[in-house]
Amino acid sequence: MGTQWPRLNLAAGPVEVMPRTLRDAARPVLYHYDPAFLEVFARTSDLLKRVYRTEHDVVIMQGEAILGLEAAAACLISPGDKVLNLVSGVFGKWFQDFIERYGGETVELAVPYDEAIDPDEVRRSLSANPGVKFLSVVHSETPSGTHNPVREIGIVAREFGVLTLVDTVSGLGGELLSPEEWGMDVAVAGPQKCLGGTPGLSLLAVSPAAWAAMEARRPGPLRGSFLSILDWKHAWLEQGRFPYTPSVTEIYALESALEHAIETGMETFAARHQAIARACQVGVRALGLELWPAREEIAASCVTAVKTPPGLDEAELRRLMRHRYGVAISPGYGQLMGKLFRLGHMGPAQVHPTTLAAQLAILERALNDVGHPVPFGAGVGAAMAELDGWDDAA
Repeated sequence: MGTQWPRLNLAAGPVEVMPRTLRDAARPVLYHYDPAFLEVFARTSDLLKRVYRTEHDVVIMQGEAILGLEAAAACLISPGDKVLNLVSGVFGKWFQDFIERYGGETVELAVPYDEAIDPDEVRRSLSANPGVKFLSVVHSETPSGTHNPVREIGIVAREFGVLTLVDTVSGLGGELLSPEEWGMDVAVAGPQKCLGGTPGLSLLAVSPAAWAAMEARRPGPLRGSFLSILDWKHAWLEQGRFPYTPSVTEIYALESALEHAIETGMETFAARHQAIARACQVGVRALGLELWPAREEIAASCVTAVKTPPGLDEAELRRLMRHRYGVAISPGYGQLMGKLFRLGHMGPAQVHPTTLAAQLAILERALNDVGHPVPFGAGVGAAMAELDGWDDAA
């Protein structure tokens, strides 16, 4: 007998997918140049522009979002280019590997992994390091449950003529953003986080300035590579063909997830993520637990990161929640393993009062089971009180 599947996947992504999206993904696989699939791909691209709220070009690369992040570095960075890498968590630090793999020179601005980047510090760093060409930043640091003020950082980058590479993998859909308004030159997202889709694609919004920089890359533009964003521009955007066979079923699922977001309205879609996040944070504090983010205003809308209380075996807590009660949550990641655990609330299947109530109720039960007594109902009650005014029909 295999391991029993969880009743609720409330981990930090990939997230639980709506039945509608699963049904849409099960449509017959088409030849990728069949007129019906070309229509689907074009419609999906248009939906992505609307979700990004952008007039910039969008590119859908056929690989999980890490492909899009590496592609941004590979297509933009020339040997010797200075890149200001903003580090507020595990993923921000990891981007340095891509910078240096493609010959870039990293200038790091780092804060503790429970903090966020201060735009004024970005301005000071750019003033102190003339010649910085690119700035890389993670919008939503899922491992630490924090988010950075990318809009304000983007404004600073524009003052210095610096192009931005933004990891918004778990940010798109969780906040109401716009690449133009936020100064995002290459914004990379994934379907499997707040959008509630399936993993396997990289979603990029690319500014005209970023395209120009890719063409000017030394010793020449990256072409003929799985990492080439320019290949997608030349093939799909300019000629309506593909540089290689696209992931047909993943496109079906993405189209479905984007349709749902647009039907909901991006303002409402993002507001629901933020409302559930606030309610979860209130519920956690009502149980006497401490949030990992140093300040409430920098807490992410995709997950609630909770400090592991002294003496608590968080692995055992998660094990009980998963195997005894069927609710899967996430541990810390990388160097944060053991220091925190994460309650997921992203995507339409997770972002709802009923799901939050179930997650907090099982957290209460499991905390008591592992010898960390909390009052039953305290977290659920506080969270539900915070959701006064919620309306599915709104």
